[in-house]
Amino acid sequence: MVQYSVNKNGDRLVREVFECEGLAAAVTLETSDRASVRDFRGVGIALTGSSCYLLDKMEKAERVAFLESIFTKKGLGLSVARVSIGASDYSAELYSYDDVPFDTELKHFSVARDEKYVIPMIKEALAVNPDLYIFASPWSPPGWMKTGGKMCGGHMRDEYVDCFAEYVVRFIKAYAEHGIKISAITPQNEPENNQYARMAACVWNPDTEAKYIVSLRKKLAENGLDTEIWMYDHNFSGIDRVLWTLETHPEVAKAANAAAFHYYGGKVEQTAVLTEKYPNLKLHFTEAGPRLYDNYSTDVCKWAIMMTRALKCGYSSFTGWNLMLDETGWPNIGPFGCGGLVTRNSASGALSYSGQYRAFECIAKHIDAQSVIYPIESDEIIQGAMFEYPKTKQKCEGFAIDNGGKLTFVIVNPDPAKRQTQISARGKLYYAELMGETVSVICE
Repeated sequence: MVQYSVNKNGDRLVREVFECEGLAAAVTLETSDRASVRDFRGVGIALTGSSCYLLDKMEKAERVAFLESIFTKKGLGLSVARVSIGASDYSAELYSYDDVPFDTELKHFSVARDEKYVIPMIKEALAVNPDLYIFASPWSPPGWMKTGGKMCGGHMRDEYVDCFAEYVVRFIKAYAEHGIKISAITPQNEPENNQYARMAACVWNPDTEAKYIVSLRKKLAENGLDTEIWMYDHNFSGIDRVLWTLETHPEVAKAANAAAFHYYGGKVEQTAVLTEKYPNLKLHFTEAGPRLYDNYSTDVCKWAIMMTRALKCGYSSFTGWNLMLDETGWPNIGPFGCGGLVTRNSASGALSYSGQYRAFECIAKHIDAQSVIYPIESDEIIQGAMFEYPKTKQKCEGFAIDNGGKLTFVIVNPDPAKRQTQISARGKLYYAELMGETVSVICE
């Protein structure tokens, strides 16, 4: 077998890996014989309004080459994309699709603002990968549907739930007219966060979310749409809210296909209980990206560990945040200092790459819908919160990918020191040295 490693600085190493009889002092990595994922949708990224704005500024040939490097097996092999329904904090401008107050008949509904550069860029991504799976999330309904009357902050009002469901159906149909299939919808990005009116955001009471999911499912069916609904779309720490909603409103478990989570609060392991209680509901990781001024280019281990833990908990997809921003994190109409998966310098046009990019580069191309994922458990007992990494110490861990009987191991060593490891799988032991702060892919 061959071991391909990349460290936090992007340095690469290739070594041969051999079977071994066992080394008592080595960290033992035991491959489970019980699969955690059999229907992986893919690894993805967000085609935010900001990313589309910058893509539109590139020369066509350069842009096509770039999109091929992201969405085809020639490059990262990403197969999922997230888009926003109207503006997010990472859009170039703030808008909804119907800013005319109390237009409950949606006579003024229009996606014309998206037609300038958002829709064209999504179509170019589809041109390089026609099988790209696209899901969409609103950061806010039109302000007139909310308390306060503004897109920034406020709460969703129950009386406009059905109207907003119709609004989203019209969005799906309008994008379909442009040749863009929206395969899944989340009701609201981060429904427990109003962001102090600093950006497009909206708080949803869980009862309101439940009412909306049922209404949206009905309207989707009436319009012959097979779009999935992924409930919640907020932090791991909100799992109690999700469970309460499903227990209090059993109709939601029938209307929703999945639950979606972010990593900004709690641990992914908290959400594993959901599939135990509701095995028909899938799990999707829908947002997290590099921080521009905090280990932007060196956090490859952070993202590889986060992906590993999500896969071990049975997640069916893993999607990052902005595909592309400039060196200051612009365009940005919100308060946060996010970096893009890729940074494009505003003066020179030169591209630079995040640690998340390197993690995706190691992992994404090895997994597809036919892959079976097996957890690998370490005999170490170290584990801290991922959002705080690298301030928290993390253990060495990984997972195995079975592609038609051939195993590929993804192993992460987040410690600065080299680790001796032995990987146990299907009655064999493989000895591998993991250099400090590296992600290794070991395959035949």
